[in-house]
Amino acid sequence: MTIMLAQPPTSPVEWPAEVWQPIMTGLSWLLWFAIITCIAALMVCGATFVNQRKSTGKQIVEDATLARILICAAIIGSASGIAQAVLV
Repeated sequence: MTIMLAQPPTSPVEWPAEVWQPIMTGLSWLLWFAIITCIAALMVCGATFVNQRKSTGKQIVEDATLARILICAAIIGSASGIAQAVLV
């Protein structure tokens, strides 16, 4: 009785374009949605800051909220470049 063990492939497996194209299309749509969401959140946050300072003089929304939005936008932008480098 012979025992056969699985061996890793000797060369990388390349997927055909029919597989990559829908994945890349979905990722590009997701990227655009994330960018638009960050821009909308930045506008809403800025408008809320202006409205709060005009009407009450107090600030209900913290400045950290604006920082979080900007950090998320930077992560999304850098993730796009990293993903392109890894996938291509």
